[in-house]
Amino acid sequence: MITKNLTKALEDIGFTYVQGDSPDKSHVYAIYGGYLISIFEKNGNKVAYFNFKFSDNEENELKLYEMSSELHPLLEEYSITDYTLSEDGMRVYSNGNIPTFLKLIDTTVSLLIKNEIRGTDFCSECGNKFGNRKPKKVNIGTENHIMCEHCAIDTIENANAEAEEKKNNASNESPLFGILLSVAGGIIGALIYIVLYNWISPAMAKMELNEVRYIFCIAGFAVAALSYYGFIIGSKHSGLSAYLTVAINSIVFTSIGQYLGVVFEFVKKNNFEISHLSNKHFWLIHLRNTIPADVADLFVDNSAIFWKLLVISLMFAIVGAAIFLLSLHDKASPKTEKITVETITIK
Repeated sequence: MITKNLTKALEDIGFTYVQGDSPDKSHVYAIYGGYLISIFEKNGNKVAYFNFKFSDNEENELKLYEMSSELHPLLEEYSITDYTLSEDGMRVYSNGNIPTFLKLIDTTVSLLIKNEIRGTDFCSECGNKFGNRKPKKVNIGTENHIMCEHCAIDTIENANAEAEEKKNNASNESPLFGILLSVAGGIIGALIYIVLYNWISPAMAKMELNEVRYIFCIAGFAVAALSYYGFIIGSKHSGLSAYLTVAINSIVFTSIGQYLGVVFEFVKKNNFEISHLSNKHFWLIHLRNTIPADVADLFVDNSAIFWKLLVISLMFAIVGAAIFLLSLHDKASPKTEKITVETITIK
């Protein structure tokens, strides 16, 4: 992304603004001082990318050292937070103001010229001189590269082949392991309910804080989160099975957890023994409005509060599952930068 003020300042010195597919891919570029430069902003820094071929050889190692030595004393003056020199060019990061950043661009260009770094007369991929051939500007995300036609075609083909391979790997992957881990996550989520209702709720009741049990319903969101992360840890598959698995597990294990939680809470608060759970009425008391006459003296009607708690828990679970599933497809899909190629004329 790049702000309007920086865009205007750069356009005034000959840069061209580019609007990408999304705001975070917009940038400006220009052939400036004999080098193809791309400017964008990232993580609070203004970034200048100087594209050129920087081969790994003894001569360039010396140039790299000399450039670093000359740039290092200027870090504070130009508010440089970082800089990198790699085979495909140089990236300089600065959090300074616009006038300072413009001076930084000029200074960096001077350093490149001083150290005889090859500019736009040479392909930044193969290093060959263009001569009479028209160079290609290859845009990858927010960075532009100057290449010969052969290297530009190879770059596109390689990117397409890599994207296709990732797509095939993702589509061929079985979601079974993800489903199993999602179920495991749901079970852990259900156990959270049991912990809350069996230990914390009775303690809160002694402090006359019975209404705190409504807060426990937030555990439904935790069940959804555990089901979701269980699936994505186990599988990158983002098809229908992913959506059904996370949604169903969130609802099912939230219901199971809420139910088991109130049953164990009932046993704990009324000082019953766990062995009493063999009596089926302990399991039915929270599910229906009527109590069998033969055990009426042992129980009170708890079904109304249970259904209320269950509905609230399911609301948290459904909202949580929806939030996580909205990002599932994007996270699971192969990430590839869009590549565009344009023939340019070097003046």
